[in-house]
Amino acid sequence: MLPKLIGAALIVGAVVVMGTYAYFSRDLPSVSALRDYKPPQTTRVYDRHGQVIGEIFTERRTVIPLSEVPRHVVLSVLAAEDADFYEHEGLDYAGILRAVGRDIVSGRAAQGGSTITQQVVKLMLLTPERTLSRKIRELILARRLENELSKDEILHLYLNHVNFGRGRYGIQEAAQYYFGKNASELTLAEATLLAGVPQAPARLSPRSNPEAAARRQRYVLSQLASKREVYWPDLTEEAIAAAREEKVETIPLPEASGGAPEVLAIARQALRTAAGDESLGEGGYAVHTTIDLGLQKHARQALQRGLRAIDERQGYRGPYPTRNRRRGPKATPPVNSLRMGRTYVAKVFKTDDGKEQLRLEVAGHPAVLRMRDLERYNPDGLSASKFARPGDLLPVSITQLGSEEDPAVARAERGPDGSVVVIEPRSRDVLALVGGYAARSGFNRATQAIRQPGSAFKPIVYARAIQSRRFTPASLVVDAPAVYEKWKPRNYEQWNYQGAVRLREALARSINMVAIRVIEDLGVQDVAEFARQDGITTKLEEDMALALGASGVKPIELANAYATFAAGGRWAPTRLVIKIVSPDGTNIPMEPLEPARDVMTPDEAYVMTSMLRSVVTSGTGTPALRLKRAVGGKTGTSNEARDAWFVGYSPSVVAGVWVGFDDSRSLGKRETGARSALPIWVEVMEVADQTPKETDFAMPSGVIIAPIDPASGFLAYEGQEDAIDEVFLTGTAPVDIARPPDVADPNMFLMEQFDEEDASPETTRLEDRVLGDLAPP
Repeated sequence: MLPKLIGAALIVGAVVVMGTYAYFSRDLPSVSALRDYKPPQTTRVYDRHGQVIGEIFTERRTVIPLSEVPRHVVLSVLAAEDADFYEHEGLDYAGILRAVGRDIVSGRAAQGGSTITQQVVKLMLLTPERTLSRKIRELILARRLENELSKDEILHLYLNHVNFGRGRYGIQEAAQYYFGKNASELTLAEATLLAGVPQAPARLSPRSNPEAAARRQRYVLSQLASKREVYWPDLTEEAIAAAREEKVETIPLPEASGGAPEVLAIARQALRTAAGDESLGEGGYAVHTTIDLGLQKHARQALQRGLRAIDERQGYRGPYPTRNRRRGPKATPPVNSLRMGRTYVAKVFKTDDGKEQLRLEVAGHPAVLRMRDLERYNPDGLSASKFARPGDLLPVSITQLGSEEDPAVARAERGPDGSVVVIEPRSRDVLALVGGYAARSGFNRATQAIRQPGSAFKPIVYARAIQSRRFTPASLVVDAPAVYEKWKPRNYEQWNYQGAVRLREALARSINMVAIRVIEDLGVQDVAEFARQDGITTKLEEDMALALGASGVKPIELANAYATFAAGGRWAPTRLVIKIVSPDGTNIPMEPLEPARDVMTPDEAYVMTSMLRSVVTSGTGTPALRLKRAVGGKTGTSNEARDAWFVGYSPSVVAGVWVGFDDSRSLGKRETGARSALPIWVEVMEVADQTPKETDFAMPSGVIIAPIDPASGFLAYEGQEDAIDEVFLTGTAPVDIARPPDVADPNMFLMEQFDEEDASPETTRLEDRVLGDLAPP
């Protein structure tokens, strides 16, 4: 009877097992899909020197072949997770029974017992839920996986997929994050420390809990020692003992990928364009750029120092002052909804020292401003209650929209912002691209802001004038008031007009009326077309005010327009992303750039460069003399000092700096391009240009130098002591010779004779009236 009962029980058991297997085998994922292992990887963006600028990822992972993982690293992982890995067929039955016993005792599915194969199934094919049904599916799939893949293939999946904490997946990312080296370079001590982490990545992190990580490492080392003779006799006892004695230290936390968010955004878009939207999720690409990361960081620091200097001069600290509140800013009226990218005048209705924040009312909506985000405007580190009082007004923008439960998050916009662009003129490589004070993603002022360049646009006007051969640097143009329909332009110094001024001097001193008369002679449409040929793609307002930079441009396109002068008259598009390498090592084809074109001859470009050098040597850009090298450039200040610029270059580097408020407020009294932007430019160029200081602009053969009379612009007379050298395009130098002061003008002699003998009383009275109108008051 008993044998029959046993037989029946076995049959029933077999039926139950088979039924359970059949039931839980339904709709299971296919293990064969793991043969084509393509997990999300990390895309890295590199600078021109191979330094990592930042990373693009959904999961930080770099897949490496098992051949690049040293044997002692593999043994450390096996000792920590599954010493019998190469002996079992995917399941550790003894371990499963132990785990089931523990689960029964605890009353819940709390204890694992998983082999590496099971962990791969759990990580890559199933959900992490802890249920009996999920465990049964895991066991079924583990056996299937062992039949589908080799042991080495399964271990390869595990080493590249498992979480090593702090958002790092796979042994390569772990080695880089904790020790700053590749997995192939790990020591046995380092390997045993990392091997212990996957069991509980948060609790066993060598960074956040080094004591627990060290205890886990000692366990792994003990497993290596106790199982050495059976499993890995090639690993010596001396090596294990040395690993126990070795002091393992993690590297300092890597700098967050925030040094160049502007570059990462452009790299991301270039990758999407070249490889498709799916490339961002897949990852594993290498995006190579022209950026110099060291210069990028320095340029932002220079911008920050320059903007803080304006803050200090203009008192952009804390809320708006309460004096003159009647004439000062008013809180923004209520609106239906807040928008990101707009500046509001918010009212402080509560200060919270405990939460270290200000509670604001922004256009009728609640918002919070964290004190840690106010470092620029709170250099003394005041508490919330000392920094502001209820009722104070503060300009802010919105960085995170609110909801019914949570208020919006605001950012102070008390002071101005700016941008810096640095370009290598021959290649048009962008060496630095700074879109704002803070290193954060979002609005990139260098490439997206459209701002009035003011007098920084004048070189484009004068370049066309030189190219036309109707003007030379020695040409005299009248600086005097004029009215064009209802527009009456003025010089910056409205009381000061110079009469006839040489073109070079007019550019150096940024005389508005001369630029207007030049564009009047050339034609507005003609100059606008020249600007377009020089890379200004922003739509220009084609009126006389174009001469004074009243039509907005983008900082990067104006800097690149100046690069045409530095490059001998040849325009080319800027380039930032130069190569994209796929995960398999092949280069991804990229969209071709717009072809380069000759906008000016090298001779014309040199003459323009020579004139721009006078801006530095004797004009509005003299602070640039501090560089003690050959540079040229131009200041720019728009109406009411809403924009401040300096764009300039040496023979090897072009840089452009813009400063202003996003909402076009005035920068403040006495702020100009020379005061606000030029110091930043100088600081950037001190690092950007590493060529010998004696490097000069090469003069082409089509340019001549001739001595001229500074007053008339004619060729200097023989022996003239105050003669100056001037550059001319071949064939454009003056032919007339200036008269010495002791030689009378025969034309004037004839005019005087005519006036005395033939002038009527009416003619004399008319002449007196005209001369009286032009005479200074």
